[in-house]
Amino acid sequence: MREDNIKKYIDFSLEITQGCQFNCTGCFIDKEGNYWPTSNQFEKLMFLVEDLNNNEFKPMNLQVGPTDIMTCNNMDKILSSTDVKQLAKKFFKTAINCAFLDPYEKSYIDFGKKLNWLLEGGLVKFIIPFEAYHIDNVEYIKKIRNHIKITLDNMPDVTHTKTYFILNYEATSIYDRANNKNLTEELILKTHHSNLLKGFDVGFNLAHSRLNMQKPENAKAFYDSIMTLKKYLTGAKLKYDNKIDVYDLMLHEGTDWDIFYKAGKLYMTPFLQEGVASFDKEFEVKKDWTFKGLYETYLESFLNQVDWAHNNIDCKNCQFVPMCAERGVHSLMKIINTTNCISPLKSLEQKVIWK
Repeated sequence: MREDNIKKYIDFSLEITQGCQFNCTGCFIDKEGNYWPTSNQFEKLMFLVEDLNNNEFKPMNLQVGPTDIMTCNNMDKILSSTDVKQLAKKFFKTAINCAFLDPYEKSYIDFGKKLNWLLEGGLVKFIIPFEAYHIDNVEYIKKIRNHIKITLDNMPDVTHTKTYFILNYEATSIYDRANNKNLTEELILKTHHSNLLKGFDVGFNLAHSRLNMQKPENAKAFYDSIMTLKKYLTGAKLKYDNKIDVYDLMLHEGTDWDIFYKAGKLYMTPFLQEGVASFDKEFEVKKDWTFKGLYETYLESFLNQVDWAHNNIDCKNCQFVPMCAERGVHSLMKIINTTNCISPLKSLEQKVIWK
């Protein structure tokens, strides 16, 4: 497949880790219920990935999660699975969710050797849950770096590409009470420019999206958090300009297909302010697990969202309607029952990076 023939990139999340010993602030990830795929489901996933590739939709990232792999109950099953190994080989790189907080160096030696077998000949990136109060914690970052190094030293047949810190936004708002000042904009700047975090990428996650949005209290909590983050991202971009990336403004971001396997079902999830994973029925793939089935799911969703947007006062005359429909933003707005714009695009339209 020639690069100029690629129509979309595929980011695929395999939610199969069961259990986690950590209780990170604001975490809503399911620690249980991430059921192992049946043999038939693994076969269907393999066929789907091949079918997507044959239709010039490139399998880019496979993410294994959602909980910390080193403390989940089925770590050995995952790291010794020939099904997971074969699936990983079909992707350009594999992302592993890992907190790297086990205190024993031997654990990372064993982990690295097992991961080396699973991802032999491939590329790996690590996804680390990160709490905001560690942003200037030299010892904490040093410990994480050391644990990653020990792991990689035992992975001679795998190439490490990057490590990605994920901050749960709903637990990261920082307030300076002495000076009556919210420091969240400064925090956003630090995630982009910090010597301590050099070599790491940092992003935000909106964890409320994983809750049942049909419950009004969950929908309201998600709406409140997403509007607050919108305000801070907009403020940080206007204040710090090119020092800040707001991914919603980049036309190539969010146009991939983000596909999740969870408990025997597939979901095509939205893209908004970096990290939204929702398992609402609105995003469930109810058609065949084939390129045709997923494309029909995508197209129906896109057209339904455009129709909805053109009947919504806040959207109808907006130049970004196709971009938001592409990313599932209008579907999110419908789920949380709001007609108010939830994307930073319109507020920062002069900053959009047109390509």
